[in-house]
Amino acid sequence: MSVAAIVLAAGESQRMGRSKPLLDWGDKPLLQHQIDVLVAVSCDPVVAVLGHRAPQVRAAVNCDAPCKLVENPAYRSGRASSVRLGALAVADSSEAILIASVDQPLRAETVARLIVAHAEGSAVISVPRHGGNNGHPTIFAGALLEELRHVDEEGEGLRAVRRAHEGGTVFINVDDPSVTVNLNTPEDYERARTSKTDGR
Repeated sequence: MSVAAIVLAAGESQRMGRSKPLLDWGDKPLLQHQIDVLVAVSCDPVVAVLGHRAPQVRAAVNCDAPCKLVENPAYRSGRASSVRLGALAVADSSEAILIASVDQPLRAETVARLIVAHAEGSAVISVPRHGGNNGHPTIFAGALLEELRHVDEEGEGLRAVRRAHEGGTVFINVDDPSVTVNLNTPEDYERARTSKTDGR
C-alpha cells in the first residue's frame, strides 16, 4: 500500500515559547525526527508543511527524497490551510494519507503497526488508541484525498472529515503511551523528554 505522509509544522508555537520544529529530540530537531521516522516506515512522499520561521526550520533539517518541504504563507489562518497545502502535494494515486503534527513525536514501530493494520482492514480512517484515549497519527484512505484538499477552518478542518466518516473509523489499540503525547508547553516537553530518557 502506498502511504503518503503530511507533517504539520507551520504553527507559531505560542504556548511553547519557541519553535516546536526546532526542539531537540534525540540530538536532532523534532521535525527531523518526524521526517526520519516516516521515511523509515516507507512513506512516500513525506511532506512537511512549514510556516512560522520557515527559513530557519528549512536550514535545520535534511529533507532528501522522498521528503519535501512546502511553505504555507497563510499559516496564521489555521491548521486547515496547512492540511490543504500538504494534501495538494500528495499524488492522486496515494492509497492512504498519514497526517501527523510536528509536536506529537512518532515511534517507527508504532507507525509501522498502524500502517499494516490500516492496509489489512477496511477502515476509511484509522486512529491509534492507548489506555482508552485516542491518539495520533491518523491515517486516511486515499479516497478522502479530495476532502483533505478542501478542509477549511469554518468547517472545523480535519474534525469535519473525521465526523463525516465516523462509521468507517477504526480505533487500533497500541501498547505505546507516546501516541497520546502532545508537546504544547515547556512542561509537556520536559516531561516527554524525561519519559523518553527513562525508556517509557
